[in-house]
Amino acid sequence: MALYQYWALDKKGKKNEGTIDADSLAEAKWKLLQSQIAVIQIAPLAAKQIKTGLSRTELLHLTRELARLLQAGLPLFESLSALEEKYQKQKPHRLLLDLADRIRSGESFSSALAHHADCFHVLYIAMVSNAEKTGKLAEALEELAAWIGRQLKLRKQMISTLLYPALLATFCFVVLGALLFYVVPSLRELFEGRELHPFTQIVFSASAFACRAKGWLALFALLCIALCFGVYLLPRWKNGVLAKLYRMPGISPIFAKIAFVRFCRASATLLEGGVPALSAFPQARRVMRHPALERVIAGAEQKLMQGEPFYAGLEGHPLIPSLVPRMIAIAEQGGRLPFMMSQIAHIYEEELEASFSHFTALAQPLLLLLLGAIVGFVLLSVLLPLTDVSSFAT
Repeated sequence: MALYQYWALDKKGKKNEGTIDADSLAEAKWKLLQSQIAVIQIAPLAAKQIKTGLSRTELLHLTRELARLLQAGLPLFESLSALEEKYQKQKPHRLLLDLADRIRSGESFSSALAHHADCFHVLYIAMVSNAEKTGKLAEALEELAAWIGRQLKLRKQMISTLLYPALLATFCFVVLGALLFYVVPSLRELFEGRELHPFTQIVFSASAFACRAKGWLALFALLCIALCFGVYLLPRWKNGVLAKLYRMPGISPIFAKIAFVRFCRASATLLEGGVPALSAFPQARRVMRHPALERVIAGAEQKLMQGEPFYAGLEGHPLIPSLVPRMIAIAEQGGRLPFMMSQIAHIYEEELEASFSHFTALAQPLLLLLLGAIVGFVLLSVLLPLTDVSSFAT
């Protein structure tokens, strides 16, 4: 089977685009003719056109819906076909159509997912592959949906923690710019030829410098914006910035804790799905995105392969909380490693939530205080000379 893209006219004469699967171009045309679709043009769909990047939210919805359809008793192909009909003319449509086509051709679901590695993480594919062997695909998809949901929740908490302080900081710069470029220059004539208070002299000098260098300041602002977009869009830049953030004293422990929570959640999901520890830990390590911590976990994996307990490779490392090796040691002895990894992730997720809340509670009043200090300083610099009535005497 292959996928074909077609352009057709509807009853109102508008041009529409669609996708259909068929064994050949002639069969695709026949199917469209049977459906009374007025085809203008039809062509095979290229592999690049099929591949589409899904956001975490879209992947979460697809995984949950597919899990529920499978739990309701629908076969995998019928479930994918139902979702494909639901997402007509939406971004996941071609992806679902290709997956359904590969399943109908006899491929396994994990093999079909592997053709779309840009959408489905290696952990996702590994969980599905293991579930196909045990016959628990619906349960595995439900666990994956829960894992993706927790990742999204943690990400939203980070964004919400940084969003309000960022908005306040932006507002501070806007107010400062309005004062330096518009308000203060308009008051300069009022004090022309008079002896100025030191506060007033500082504000007027700063305003004059800003007005003279406004071109350079605008260029600097544009470069900062371009740098932010570059870090967001270019993986190489993003990795370089993250590498520097990982070494910063105040921020490094938070990033390490986030990465470790990802590892524990992924490990718990894989272990609960029946993946052996020797395979689960290397796969879970790939979701961490923290090079220093990944090296620590890799060392613990080497000890595990040599017959030593996993917790032995985690002891005494500054990036690993001291409580973690003890908890993992107890779990390994009692055979409850999946449950303990989930509990560790839960404990440190709560700690991260508390850290984010503390940062937000501290940053908001500090930024408001800074904004008030800036405005108050400018007002004071203007009002102080006005209190000296003798300076206005002619």
